[in-house]
Amino acid sequence: MRPRLTTLFDRLWEQAVRTPQRFVVLSFAVAAILLVLFFVHGVGLLRDHQIQSLHQDQQLQVAGISSVLNIEAERLMGMRGYAQHLIRLQSGPHAIAPDPPLKAAYDHRNDAVWTLPAPEGDAVLLGVGPAALAGLDGFSRRDADLLAGLYVARGLSHLISAEPVNPLVARKLTYVSTNGFFVAYPPVPPADAAATLRRIAAAGYLRQHLPEANPGQSMRWHFAPAADGAPDGYLSLSVPVYLARQFRGVAIMEISQRSLDAYLTRTTRQDVQRFLVDADGNLVGTSTGDVRRGETLSEVLPASWREATAQEMFRRGSGTLRAADGSRILFQRIGNSSLALVDYFSGTDLLLRTASHLSAVLAASALALALLMWVTLQGIGKLFSHYQARGDALRELAATDALTGLANRRGLEARFAIEYQHSRRDQAPMSMLMIDIDRFKRINDHWGHASGDRVLAALAGVMRATVRAIDVPARVGGEEFAVLLPRTALEEAARIAERLRKTIGQTACAPAADAADQEEIRFTVSIGVADMGVDGTDGLDAMMQVADRRLYAAKAAGRNRVVSDDRVSEPAAAQEAPVVASHIGN
Repeated sequence: MRPRLTTLFDRLWEQAVRTPQRFVVLSFAVAAILLVLFFVHGVGLLRDHQIQSLHQDQQLQVAGISSVLNIEAERLMGMRGYAQHLIRLQSGPHAIAPDPPLKAAYDHRNDAVWTLPAPEGDAVLLGVGPAALAGLDGFSRRDADLLAGLYVARGLSHLISAEPVNPLVARKLTYVSTNGFFVAYPPVPPADAAATLRRIAAAGYLRQHLPEANPGQSMRWHFAPAADGAPDGYLSLSVPVYLARQFRGVAIMEISQRSLDAYLTRTTRQDVQRFLVDADGNLVGTSTGDVRRGETLSEVLPASWREATAQEMFRRGSGTLRAADGSRILFQRIGNSSLALVDYFSGTDLLLRTASHLSAVLAASALALALLMWVTLQGIGKLFSHYQARGDALRELAATDALTGLANRRGLEARFAIEYQHSRRDQAPMSMLMIDIDRFKRINDHWGHASGDRVLAALAGVMRATVRAIDVPARVGGEEFAVLLPRTALEEAARIAERLRKTIGQTACAPAADAADQEEIRFTVSIGVADMGVDGTDGLDAMMQVADRRLYAAKAAGRNRVVSDDRVSEPAAAQEAPVVASHIGN
């Protein structure tokens, strides 16, 4: 074999010596062909890399949107739980008597428009008279439960006024009662109260949550066009509020279509058209401009994509589609919602994007091309790691109460799931404390909400310093806290609760600088104790329900005490540490 190769090279060399021009032309031709082949291969590699980069960018966008929607959904579920808790409270023997503002609002219930003031910074309640409710689907005036409903709505006003998770997406939170009033943030001018209720009725928010339409009382996604022919619409998430089987209202989160358009425009690359669609292919938002009412994905894509259906995309969940003209579609469903993100880019845009990453050196040198690809891949890897770290930070933030630094309800549920498995495996006891600050409303009324926040933070500090390292203190409501006590029986849990109660009673908190009264704040707590084994509970909600019942028994027995069973004794020697003798009552 080797002699044959030697003979061939000898002949080629002889031919080159004889006709050097032809040899040079042939050599350049071979080099050019190899260069073209290399260039085409490099373009193909870069094209595939660009598609991968676009796909990763879409994944990050989906993760961000999904995180925002999940947190807002949890906020709505928390509002629903809190509202139903207040409704049950006001419908039971421990109902709180209406104060003057509630009575004043009730007395004006038949006015064309009436209000219930809220603390500064909270959403204001607006209502309309029976005449304005006539003909509105789902609304009816019931004077018998109006006062209780007003109490509930006022209790929700602080939750509704919370800032959005993502400031780039403007959202509106509303709690609307079937009794003809609502609380919304951003606030609605009183002159627009009736128009707002008409829009809510026309959008079907109440109709879709009636018992026959939503027997499971589940959360619903909904895309509602704007009323009165306005171009803007709303992507909404809503959840019903019930007392037993009586439909009392709806908690609604709405994101305007224009806000979604602006958000997608700011966060999408210029050579990509990004669409937010529902399961039927209706456009909810787009990076290319405002969406016209009723427009679908198939109507805005080129003719080569007429057969691409949103139903097929939702069935597959995520993937890439390619048309004969070289254009591509990347799609991915957003969590378990009825929304998907769809990215379209033409073959020309993809080619230009790929060519923009090439240079004369890269076209002539495989080494430089490989180096560029390595650098790009490293950059994408670091970018992905950065967003992954941010995602971890967001998940940590989602499980922590911002004011106190304690675990929130979500964090408590996560730790309970772990400790519950340990308890079942080791046959170990587990207890729960439910803690509520006595007369907290009057602390806020007397010293202001800023001082109230200081009291909450002070209580959290005492809890962290008093409980054990294995215990899980958490803030589960406005002034309501919980402590999960793993490997702790009822008797020991009661001792821990009593020690915590005494320590809190000896704690003084300095008021905020802007408080009218600069006297130090002293406060007490009432505590209910539950044991998973003794009380026969088999879940977090069941334990919290038992502990909450005993907490209210402690309240009813005089406050500033611990109740660890359902036989509430007469008030013990422990007395409440006064805050301001004439300013406390909750």
